[in-house]
Amino acid sequence: MNAPLLLTLGENRSQKTSIGNKAKLLDAAKHKGLPVPKGVIIADECFQVALREKAIEVHNDAVKCANPHHLLAIARVPPFRNWVAARSAFSAEDREGESLAGFFESKLRVPRSDDARFVEALCDVWSSSFRREGAFRRDALVMEMVDAVCAGVAFTETDYEDDLVNFAEGTAENLVAGKIEGETLLLPKLNWHESSIPNEPMPDWATRLQRLLKQVRQTFGEKNWDVEWADDGKRCWLIQLRPITRPTRRNEAFTIANHKEILPDLPSRLMTSVIASCAKNLFNYYREFDPTLPEHRFFIETFIGRPFINLSLMTDMMRHWGLPTRLVTDNIGGDSGKVFGLNWKRVLFNFPVLMKQGVAQLRSASNSKRAIDAMRLESQKNPTTFSEAIETMRSHYARLVTEMFSLTAAMSFPLVALRKFGTLEEHNARQETISTQLFSDLEPLRQIALKKQATRDALQNNQMPDDEAFQSAFQAYLNKHGHRGIYESDISRPRFAEEPSLLFPAILQPASKRNMPKRTLLGVLTLPIWRQASVAIKARERLRYEAMKAFQKSRADFLRLAREATQNGALPEPERIWDLTIEEARSLDSGKMFDGEFFKTRQAEIEKLKAIPAPDFFFRYDDLEKISESEGAKTRLKGISLTNGEAIGKAWVLREPSTALPKGFEPSKTILVARSVDAGWIPTFALVSGVVVETGGDLSHGSIILREIGLPAMTNARGATKFVQTGEWLKLNAGQGIVERER
Repeated sequence: MNAPLLLTLGENRSQKTSIGNKAKLLDAAKHKGLPVPKGVIIADECFQVALREKAIEVHNDAVKCANPHHLLAIARVPPFRNWVAARSAFSAEDREGESLAGFFESKLRVPRSDDARFVEALCDVWSSSFRREGAFRRDALVMEMVDAVCAGVAFTETDYEDDLVNFAEGTAENLVAGKIEGETLLLPKLNWHESSIPNEPMPDWATRLQRLLKQVRQTFGEKNWDVEWADDGKRCWLIQLRPITRPTRRNEAFTIANHKEILPDLPSRLMTSVIASCAKNLFNYYREFDPTLPEHRFFIETFIGRPFINLSLMTDMMRHWGLPTRLVTDNIGGDSGKVFGLNWKRVLFNFPVLMKQGVAQLRSASNSKRAIDAMRLESQKNPTTFSEAIETMRSHYARLVTEMFSLTAAMSFPLVALRKFGTLEEHNARQETISTQLFSDLEPLRQIALKKQATRDALQNNQMPDDEAFQSAFQAYLNKHGHRGIYESDISRPRFAEEPSLLFPAILQPASKRNMPKRTLLGVLTLPIWRQASVAIKARERLRYEAMKAFQKSRADFLRLAREATQNGALPEPERIWDLTIEEARSLDSGKMFDGEFFKTRQAEIEKLKAIPAPDFFFRYDDLEKISESEGAKTRLKGISLTNGEAIGKAWVLREPSTALPKGFEPSKTILVARSVDAGWIPTFALVSGVVVETGGDLSHGSIILREIGLPAMTNARGATKFVQTGEWLKLNAGQGIVERER
């Protein structure tokens, strides 16, 4: 049987032919009931017949037709409304690995009633096929023009909860050709069981497009599709459909979030590259529960020398499951971006996935113990190369973070409930975790210092007292807690065992008096909820505590190998290892040498990055070197309350912990204003009467410690370190989560 010369869109006859993918997809779409304009496929066989019968000729890669009526007698293109579009549909187009979008010709607003102009447009389309070498079919499409009010392109991708839409008024040929920029819209996806999503009001055309994209996914599968569409004010039409050959790079939101509390303002180059190298695998923790979650987006990306969390990825995950996006931002801190609430339909649809996670969360405490055992076992190794040391450190980091995911999730819902009931502080004040013991275990040393002036004098002079009882107690403290330190998640930072003098000012300062909240009836009734949260909180703090022992061992291994490299002339000094990326450190194993000139250049790079303030929240395409948050006009900031109580005092603005108050400051009248806090700030807490934290959430380590210590404190006071300067008087109402200028 001879192959057809012309096929009508919607009859689905193209599927049994070798016609190109572009035409086949539209043919199938119309057959399945999608709104595709009336049209026909002029098959390559028609082109070949027209050549043989000399209805057309090819000269210098241009197709010419001397007699339009002769060609139309062969093609038998049916009548249409006056205006049509003649488009290429060559088999070289719209394939899985190559789309050639816009490479070949399309002619719009062609008058079908004018045979000469119609044939001329068709010949122009065929002529464009000679732009590409090789043998392929020269099928063409003729479709009725849509009288578009709005038109554009939409990318629907499996890795995103929003479809990316680029649109313009009228038809979109200039937009598709890249001649105009158009406008961009992120359109929430409709799942197969949804007819709408509670969202901000959208234009009517966007609602119709939303339904069209849902139809495309239902018809052709949950894949990545590039859709050209046109809306006539009543209906959204599918104009073209092709596979996306390269994923989009979207303007996603990023947050420094809890990285701000566990890492210095500018982490070492080595630690940043360790974190970045683990980025993809970290999100696999969630994909083990739900393989439909994004596969190709990284949980962490690096900007201006710092690792930032992909907030859009995390909120997309919550939206996918139907959970409120606030559960992410309230837990890890940072800005919220666009907020989506609870979606019961999605929750019910994803119930099996959520149940699997719930079971995992119930086991999270026991799983964390196994993770601790695994890190202890790994730490027994003594790596002989930098590559081995790097892999051990990557394993420690990935294990710590993924177990933190589970423990944080296990404690999040109970803590949200307790906060709603107003009993969180009542319970938290009665708990002490291993991290809080960093603070409470200093008390015996304080008692020894109180009894002897000579001991206090030595501590004030930053010297170890010549006091056997003190030294013995201090060594016992370091034996227990010496592996902790300031910004300890960066292994370039020394531990308390290496710089014990960091603890001296905290020993000299009397412990803050703790006002224990009264036990209430509601507190008693919520004890079962608290017990569930408490188990996860204690396990999480224990996990971090033990993980820091593994980090300390990794730090020692890197320094040992760096000393050997220094002796061999590969490094100018051991501490320079922290200024290398893991790829550069690995190259030391194969004989690479880094001299003083290299590190001079590297140091200049580091100083330049230090001068760029790290924003709490930004979008991928923001110019991070020009972001400026003007907070000077504000008189107060609102954040998340961590404890009750009030404090009035001078602001002490710090970006890193300090154990020496500024001259003229008194602990009872000093309010710490910090970019973030964690266990490394405990000596600093002993010197102040209240704490305001710029970035943090209910579940951050620093927040838990502050609640357990009982200092008046609030967190997530965005822009706090720019809101005030050291020395300004503040009034902190911790119970309401408000700080304001007092004078």
